[in-house]
Amino acid sequence: MNNLEYDNYVECLMDDLWNIAQFIHSNPELAFCEFKSSEKQCEYLEVNGFKVEKGICGLETAFKAQIGNGKPHIAILSEYDALPDLGHACGHNLISTSALGTIVALKKFLENKKYEGTISIIGTPAEESGGGKIVLLQQGVFENVDAVFMMHPTSDKTRLAGECMSSMRLHMEFFGKSAHSGSHPEDGINALSAANLYFIATGLLRQQFKGDMRLSGIITNGGRQTGLIPDYVEIKGSISSFNLAELKKNVKKVENCAKGSALAMGCALKFEATEGYQGRIPNKTLSDICRKELENLGEPLLDGMPFDFGGEDLGNVSRLIPICNPYVTIFPDFKISNHTEQFRDLANSEAGYRCIDITCKAMGRSIIYLLENPHVIDVAKEELKERLLKE
Repeated sequence: MNNLEYDNYVECLMDDLWNIAQFIHSNPELAFCEFKSSEKQCEYLEVNGFKVEKGICGLETAFKAQIGNGKPHIAILSEYDALPDLGHACGHNLISTSALGTIVALKKFLENKKYEGTISIIGTPAEESGGGKIVLLQQGVFENVDAVFMMHPTSDKTRLAGECMSSMRLHMEFFGKSAHSGSHPEDGINALSAANLYFIATGLLRQQFKGDMRLSGIITNGGRQTGLIPDYVEIKGSISSFNLAELKKNVKKVENCAKGSALAMGCALKFEATEGYQGRIPNKTLSDICRKELENLGEPLLDGMPFDFGGEDLGNVSRLIPICNPYVTIFPDFKISNHTEQFRDLANSEAGYRCIDITCKAMGRSIIYLLENPHVIDVAKEELKERLLKE
């Protein structure tokens, strides 16, 4: 493999990639409505000789394109949705352009070379809200994919991502009976009292949670008038943990708190717990390959595969297909929060330009290595099986 030849292709693309990154940053679009961002990426792929499938699986802003044929099949993922009010404060303009740059540079590098394998780019909408990857996963877009690559920008040193949290959304409604709280309180059944009992019960339950368990909730409807006993209360919340099996066990305990609180106050209860994003299963086999390429490029790195307390729909994919998820820094000085104005501005700075350049080179080199050594993907798949068994 000639790293310099591949890197030169990346460098020749950088002006166009940065223009696309700035365009997406200047046109933030929310989940499933990323029309300009999606079309901009598809146009760039078509200009570079790709046949693009648009609107796949009924998602207007999802797309797919590929080069090569046969096995292994390696997918590079693009994200491009923004945050309400904050725009691209998670740096998805960099994720998308890094995916574009990697596959276009690979196409140019692999022309007239005898490599067996398929490389695809999959445009995945709605990471911040809606779980586009989950929809695409359920619809079979990832069938026959052997490995997945996706970059995410970060702060502090660049790292190879470890575990993140699984989550479930909680929704409950307490149904009581209204009565005048002054003249006939005995005729009422207080749904707000049941909700308060629920928060007390789950507060005490936290003592029996493992340290990584997170439980939150707010009352979104707590009554209509101060002079009436509330007959209806709605609570929305979430619960998360690194261990998916442990999470589901604790959801049952939380539900019992809600049932007990309703019973104590004489209320009826409707309780729903719905699947959120599943925790990421890291893959050391693939990550070590990317780590070596990042080191060869002179990129300072954190040791190991550090965990984080966030969540992403890539986690759902990672439980079926080995992933490599480099987190490339746009602020190396120290750790700051994404989903902030500071992070948004950094995603449109020279640091963002550098992030795209480093990512395209490291991911592309890693993918070429896997095409040359496809047996490594089998090792990665075995690692995934072992990690799932231990969970």
